[in-house]
Amino acid sequence: MARLPKWFWLLAIAALALSSLPYVYGWARTPEGSTYLGVHTNFDDHAVYAAWMKQAQEGRFFFENRFTTDEQPRLTVHLYFFTLGNLSRVTGIPLAMHIGRLLFGLLFLVQLYRLVCRATESDFVRRVAVSVAVFGAGTGWLYWARYGHNGPIDVWQPEAFVFPSLMTNGLFCVSLWLILVVWNSILDAKESWKPVLAGAAAMLVLTNIHTYDALTIAIVAVGLLISQAAAGQATIGWIGRAAVIAVGALPPALWFIYVRANDPVFAARADTPTFSPPFFDVLAGFGPLLLLALAATWVFRRGSGAGEPSGRGAAAAVGVLALFTGIMLSQSGYTASALWVQAPAWLLLFLVGGFFCYLLRPANPAYGLLFSWMVLGIIAVYYPGLFQRKLTMGLQLPIGILAGLSIGWALERVDRGGLRRASALAIVFILSLTSLRWIQREVQMAQENLSNTTVHTIYLDEDVAAILRYLRKNAEPGEVLLAMPGVPARTGPDSFALLIPDLNPVITGWAGLKTWAGHWSETPGYSERRAELMDAVYSSTSNPETFRTIVGMTGARFVIIPVSETAAQLGVPHALAWVFEPGMTPVYAGESFTLLEVRRPPNTVVLAR
Repeated sequence: MARLPKWFWLLAIAALALSSLPYVYGWARTPEGSTYLGVHTNFDDHAVYAAWMKQAQEGRFFFENRFTTDEQPRLTVHLYFFTLGNLSRVTGIPLAMHIGRLLFGLLFLVQLYRLVCRATESDFVRRVAVSVAVFGAGTGWLYWARYGHNGPIDVWQPEAFVFPSLMTNGLFCVSLWLILVVWNSILDAKESWKPVLAGAAAMLVLTNIHTYDALTIAIVAVGLLISQAAAGQATIGWIGRAAVIAVGALPPALWFIYVRANDPVFAARADTPTFSPPFFDVLAGFGPLLLLALAATWVFRRGSGAGEPSGRGAAAAVGVLALFTGIMLSQSGYTASALWVQAPAWLLLFLVGGFFCYLLRPANPAYGLLFSWMVLGIIAVYYPGLFQRKLTMGLQLPIGILAGLSIGWALERVDRGGLRRASALAIVFILSLTSLRWIQREVQMAQENLSNTTVHTIYLDEDVAAILRYLRKNAEPGEVLLAMPGVPARTGPDSFALLIPDLNPVITGWAGLKTWAGHWSETPGYSERRAELMDAVYSSTSNPETFRTIVGMTGARFVIIPVSETAAQLGVPHALAWVFEPGMTPVYAGESFTLLEVRRPPNTVVLAR
């Protein structure tokens, strides 16, 4: 590949700078005495990442789930967070997360450019395609909401789209990079063994750190094979080299199966239902991009540019549009009880999608990949498994690239270069409105000090920061702490106020302690444990006997009690009510929280702000 052009670097810098804007803003306005962790969206998921990084700091390679006190064999391996955790020994966890986000975001953009170059030789079309693939989204800006998982998926599901992924989650960035390394390696392997090692290594790491992406790649690979076999491009040598790349997934996949069979906590976490939304919300999440992407299939030709409309391309595009419209009209989502019924229906959809891959059969393998990824990728979102929604990772990539090609090819016919560039900028801007709303929401979270989870703050107040410092200094990794689950209050149709923040993920993620009811998907039986914890310690019916029982049952060494006026109004007993319990000592007393220590060590100094 030729040297990366100047415009690519300008676009990459702009994308990474815009994706970092909310964090620069959040850091700059950190209140005095507060701590900024650099996390806005899906705070609880980032706490899981932080908990793994914390264990890497401790020198561990095999991780455990510290959002529960259940016994575990400590078998989890996560290469990305092991690496970041070791980096965080120097930088701290918040900065290490953003270093990973920016570094792998840039590497991903390089791989994206490589893939786009396979589809067109026109520098102008490449600019448009990369821009749309990075910033484009669907109709979510018309249905915008700050909270919840309703409406078009470009409103609330960052992993399906490039720019929200670049902005919110380093794990998504490294996964997108590895996905494209795999695909570019498979395409390069058509002629050579040289890219096979890199592709297999990428497949190995990807299957370890974001396992379900390997299933999406396998589903899409079937469509690519069908299209290229029909086009007469799929040689035995290419298929064999691609198979060797796929073998890279076997070691982590087998380890996943082993851990799932031997670690009940891991198995419970893996079985957390994450069903896909109604099909309309998926299609609306891509909106005009999908129509433009289908339009691009009309003009695929044997070379690397665009030609006249093709009969096969038109038939494939219209057929796929009709298929998606039929699915949208016939179903409104999936439920766990119906998964076994849906398996035959999904298989039929998969076969129909494969038929369209055969019908189109472009001679350019890049076109075959993009079309297969778009069609079978959307069908994969409804794979009959509990983890459906996880299969949307990077789905906007083929749709955005194809949409950008369609726009670029159409605008190339405009004779005046200035008008062509201005038109391209205007179209890209309109297609990027949802991405701009994501930036606005991230900034608003910092302004209101409330994550999209509604139970976590963006800034840790002085009390929480002091408690974290105390625990890091005085607690042993893996000791147990009890904290009150978060209590939000809805103040409007799309607004919340946080009455009591949930400190469980904070303590587990950034201090390394175990919590008993720590995370909605990481803690087995979370709802029951949350209710039991509230009744025993944090309600008007709590008493010394219930308190002693749950402390003894969980083996907790520390308990955090909210002591604010809001906590009193909610019926939370004041921390001093428990001081006279045998072995209980307040080791930090603040205006919002008190930290109690069980089985007080000798010479413990009681802190007060």
